[in-house]
Amino acid sequence: MKRILHVLVLLTAMTSSTFAATDDIGLYVKDIILDWGGGGGTKDVDKNSFTTNQYATNYWDIHDLSTNVYDKVEFTFAQAVNYDNINIIATYSDGSTTETKITNGATSHTVNFDANKTLVKIAINIGWDGPSGETTLYFTSIIIRAKDSTGIVGTMPVGSPKLGKGMANPLLDFHYIADPTAIEYNGRLYVYGTNDHQQYEAGTASNTYEAIKSLVVISTDDMVNWTYHGLIDVESVAPWIMASWAPTIISKKQSDGSTLFSLYFSNSGTGSGVIQAKSPLGPWTSPLTANLTDGFDPGAVVDDNGDAWLAYGNGTGKIVKLGADLHSIAAGPVLPPTPYHFEANELNYINGTYVYTYNNDWTDPKTVTWTYGGTKPTACCMLYFTSKTPLDATSWTYGANYFKNTGENGMNYGNNHTHLHKYQGKWYLFYQANNLEASIGTNGGFRSIYVDEIEVDETNVVIKECTPTFKGVSAIKTLDPYTAQYASTAAATLGIVHEQADGEGHMVAKVGTPNLTAPVPTEGIIEVRNVEFNGTANTLKCLVKGTGSVTLRLDDRNGADIATISNTDNNWHEKTVECSGLMNGVHTIYIILNGDILLDTWQLCEGAQTVINSIKATPAKQDDTIYTVSGQHVSVPVKGIYIQNGRKIVIK
Repeated sequence: MKRILHVLVLLTAMTSSTFAATDDIGLYVKDIILDWGGGGGTKDVDKNSFTTNQYATNYWDIHDLSTNVYDKVEFTFAQAVNYDNINIIATYSDGSTTETKITNGATSHTVNFDANKTLVKIAINIGWDGPSGETTLYFTSIIIRAKDSTGIVGTMPVGSPKLGKGMANPLLDFHYIADPTAIEYNGRLYVYGTNDHQQYEAGTASNTYEAIKSLVVISTDDMVNWTYHGLIDVESVAPWIMASWAPTIISKKQSDGSTLFSLYFSNSGTGSGVIQAKSPLGPWTSPLTANLTDGFDPGAVVDDNGDAWLAYGNGTGKIVKLGADLHSIAAGPVLPPTPYHFEANELNYINGTYVYTYNNDWTDPKTVTWTYGGTKPTACCMLYFTSKTPLDATSWTYGANYFKNTGENGMNYGNNHTHLHKYQGKWYLFYQANNLEASIGTNGGFRSIYVDEIEVDETNVVIKECTPTFKGVSAIKTLDPYTAQYASTAAATLGIVHEQADGEGHMVAKVGTPNLTAPVPTEGIIEVRNVEFNGTANTLKCLVKGTGSVTLRLDDRNGADIATISNTDNNWHEKTVECSGLMNGVHTIYIILNGDILLDTWQLCEGAQTVINSIKATPAKQDDTIYTVSGQHVSVPVKGIYIQNGRKIVIK
């Protein structure tokens, strides 16, 4: 009973507190990430206990915690530990560790962190010299202590796995999105996915999918900075649906010169629906009032002849040829060989060859008798078959396993879904994993989209195996700060959420948190990478609304302020301010939002024409109208910024 009361007090403190750097942080059994490679473990939330196996390294994923602020983690046990050589390991961002052993008979244990480091993981490990078989620990509490502790215990603050770290994965760090697909339009790559965040916002402890009735859209032209376009409200467009998951998209030129975009999606497990638009951002319409197919997880492609094809199914894969309207079936279905088929169907067309990829099931490969040639696939991986004649079921031949489950490559285990895409001369593999959860503060299987380069032999149509990484891909171009940039375009964010503005896919940024229960932060940070400064522009222009400020910093989110714009009313204003400290070259910029302010666009301008309300000038003749910005009269101005008739001017 004492342990239960302690936990209740802890939870009460958490729910009544506002997180601060002086608050302690509570860790919980339910948030332990299981090391399946080492045998995993079992969580018992009701008993607040955890059963682990020898050689497993189960852990809490900690993010962005400075050991100059948090100095130790304290474990208290409801039952005395009756094992030898159970290790608690704190891992830091530089790869170094602090490792301690829990004493047999201990009712508490403390691990003191190394100073001047960033904590990323706290693990429980039983090595070769520890107890064999299962080991159970009964916890009263696990608390990370702040150096200047207030005695209040809060939850882990929302963080970002990317901000200030150079990581490109996941694509979004503030919104859950899964089941990727993509299409290129006018040189820009648009990526669509299942809106896992809608299920999270429904308040469910785990991702059960039934609340998801919208899709997420993002885009890029450099593969690192992503523009968040918000949601496609599929339920509003097609009110007959049950859900909308796992989209796939194709486009086709029409006789009137327009482009028709067709977006297919899983209508829960009942089949696949389709919505269409004349733009990758909509507005969307539903040409049907029922499913197009009886199987889900569709994958579509248009070949060099302009013919469109659709794969779908679960348990068994199917392929059909689509009609010219892209929402009817012209031929099929045929059933190509899809051994151990699970879901995640996709079609590609490479060098005159149709490539059908899908996710196989979790059957233990040791029990599989593989008769399709090549190397036997691993469990829940992505594999592919190829054909020159897709409606001939016997023509499909096995290629390989090109993407193992992310859990086999250092990420968390989960269902598998990929999209293979060639963009600007490079092949990329988009995939999903649920590793963002630790940063946002959930543990229910809410997924995010990642991308890495993949090698494709187009001549022989061979897809090489891709290994997932947290680092992700590099930018393929720099970003131009002299053209208007949306605040919803970022490589990373922290404390930022978005609000729908006028126009399809138009979002504005504001301070907020993606976590339903976390307190709203005092500031939001937008990180934009590979920004190339190569001109004399020295003025920041922002379109803002609300009460607060927008600050620009260069290369360091905690660095010197380059410029700050303030606003005090609830109307949209285009405001400008002179910058100081800009340097030519390629930089990362940080845009800091404070207060209740909305930011739509930002850019750097040359020769700002901001009205000057008043200047202090030395006495001068009436026709001497040029002054320095400090108010000194200038007879013969040289290159620089001056005031003339109450306005700024630039003399080149």
